[in-house]
Amino acid sequence: MQLPSDYELTFEDVTFRNMFDNVRLKGWWIPSSNYDFTTQKAVIFSHSYGDNRQSMPIETLKFAKRLSNEGFHVFMYDFRNSGESEGRFTTIGKKERTDLLSAIQYVKEERGIHEIALIGWSMGAATSIMVGSESDDVKVVIADSPFADLEQYTLDSFRYWTGLPKPFGKFVVKIAENVFLDLNLSDMKPYVAASRYSEKGLMLIHSEKDGAISYKQSELIYEHAPNAELWITTKGGHIRSYKHQKELYEDRILEFLYKYMTKKYEFPST
Repeated sequence: MQLPSDYELTFEDVTFRNMFDNVRLKGWWIPSSNYDFTTQKAVIFSHSYGDNRQSMPIETLKFAKRLSNEGFHVFMYDFRNSGESEGRFTTIGKKERTDLLSAIQYVKEERGIHEIALIGWSMGAATSIMVGSESDDVKVVIADSPFADLEQYTLDSFRYWTGLPKPFGKFVVKIAENVFLDLNLSDMKPYVAASRYSEKGLMLIHSEKDGAISYKQSELIYEHAPNAELWITTKGGHIRSYKHQKELYEDRILEFLYKYMTKKYEFPST
């Protein structure tokens, strides 16, 4: 487990509530460390399934440090039932969508920032695409290794995750939806949400060697997005592109962010 201070980053521990069901969520607010510029831009990180803000297979805090140095505030938080956040169940994006909407509300109301970018990995990537399509405050979304359609992906990858024959997947999905009465996997379709990205930016990153979620899922999203960029990497497995090419990964994302967000500017002279 690592803290922002391990990367010489100033940070605040944050507690905020999901505005839909009041679940208590935890996070870190990492202000920009570039004191030569004033900024009204924030990037919200959304982690992958089974991980949290302190534990990811890549150095997200190293990436956060680069963003902080470049003039961005960074907000990292734990989805429900992850890390230090409350909640009994993970819903692969269904309720996590409201967690992210609540994180955006926190950045707006508590930090006074209205120019926001979302960066997510796997489940966090798919959730970011969904939320980015409905929030006017989100200017750009970076999605690393998302699924395109949760219901279809669950059926197609059932054998990969369980070792059981694919036909059993349909029964498991129905059981899950019956147990969680408000869980409908067919609601989670990032490729449909991507069709609403006509003005804001959407960048998709996916490794061709991803064994958990095929890069073809990102290709499907890209095909439906009127304003998107697709980067298929040749190294790394699931959400590990950053691990193999840190500097290029950071540079490409920063370039994309500045296409859709106001460039940093100096304090006015007095």
